[in-house]
Amino acid sequence: MENCSLCRCGSETVRASSTLLFTLSYPDDKTGKNYDFAQVLKRSICLDVCNWTDGDEMQWGPARAEEEHGVYVYDLMATVVHILDSRTGGSLVAHIKVGETYHQRKEGVTHQQWYLFNDFLIEPIDKHEAVQFDMNWKVPAILYYVKRNLNSRYNLNIKNPIEASVLLAEASLARKQRKTHTTFIPLMLNEMPQIGDLVGLDAEFVTLNEEEAELRSDGTKSTIKPSQMSVARITCVRGQGPNEGIPFIDDYISTQEQVVDYLTQYSGIKPGDLDAKISSKHLTTLKSTYLKLRFLIDIGVKFVGHGLQKDFRVINLMVWQGSFKSFLVPKDQVLDTVYLFHMPRKRMISLRFLAWYFLDLKIQGETHDSIEDARTALQLYRKYLELSKNGTEPESFHKVLKGLYEKGRKMDWKVPEPEGQTSPKNAAVFSSVLAL
Repeated sequence: MENCSLCRCGSETVRASSTLLFTLSYPDDKTGKNYDFAQVLKRSICLDVCNWTDGDEMQWGPARAEEEHGVYVYDLMATVVHILDSRTGGSLVAHIKVGETYHQRKEGVTHQQWYLFNDFLIEPIDKHEAVQFDMNWKVPAILYYVKRNLNSRYNLNIKNPIEASVLLAEASLARKQRKTHTTFIPLMLNEMPQIGDLVGLDAEFVTLNEEEAELRSDGTKSTIKPSQMSVARITCVRGQGPNEGIPFIDDYISTQEQVVDYLTQYSGIKPGDLDAKISSKHLTTLKSTYLKLRFLIDIGVKFVGHGLQKDFRVINLMVWQGSFKSFLVPKDQVLDTVYLFHMPRKRMISLRFLAWYFLDLKIQGETHDSIEDARTALQLYRKYLELSKNGTEPESFHKVLKGLYEKGRKMDWKVPEPEGQTSPKNAAVFSSVLAL
């Protein structure tokens, strides 16, 4: 026998093989039927996938082979491929077969579907695309198989393990945190959010890796590696009830990675705030905070904030786009004031300017504070409802926005310097809570 091996480069290697040994496997046939040697040999070589039938021919039968020969059948569930790019070194993308449980829960239908996961892009694909490889640009890296009928032997149904208890009081990782430093009041059992409840949300971030860029000969900048951001603080405030505006989550996220820039002017995060040894903040893990956000999303609350889509992106929670429902946060659960007070083809307006113009509040003086920002976004949303519903003319709110942009251009989008700063951060409603 000769073995022929064809390399990807086109060269062919031919070599004589050594003796091949096979244990001949004869059918358990008590009828006395005769089988020629070729059939016996083929069955012996293809023992894993072939069955004898009552006739003279062999048939393919994985299910019967599993029963008779202990052969297990595996189905392809995911592939990871390396997309080649000589400029950047390429990237990894995944094709994943999502099962029936997810689609039943999200869309009310029972079917399986392949999806492409490419960074923040997630979209359905045809099953053939998952196994279409091209060594010139799409090189397979991982093929992931799962044993068929595994659910019949093991209960692998996914259940939501997140309970309301994740929102109750928890211990801080910080060794030096004192009760006097507490900036939030955890929810009581009778305060648990319901579907449609408003929750003010704001997040602050730090930089783990600076952007790497080079200057081209024509003067333009080319980004080699973008900066890497990490969530450092997440705040959620009550959106209704007697304690409206009072935070129930104000988590500082502990990190073991090197922080190259705390962005204190924009985040309010200072060196040491994320260090469990010296921090006086309520320090917790990213997993713990994720569980809280996941519970709020699943329960159906509506998040109110400014620039939420960007916040969710860095937090790694995505917002549904259009009719595609594979993302984690439904679009109707996001009330982003940056879009509520925006005119098409015009610039986005800062929270600071909107607060000054509509609420007569001067916020973000020396630095940002997520409690202040989340509460201000809630107040802006209330103002939006007031302006959009009280207008008698169809274009009344459009006139309000037009006046906003005219004022912004005159002021060069800068808020006048405060004489005596008034801020929701210092509101009386919160100062009374600090005494609890």
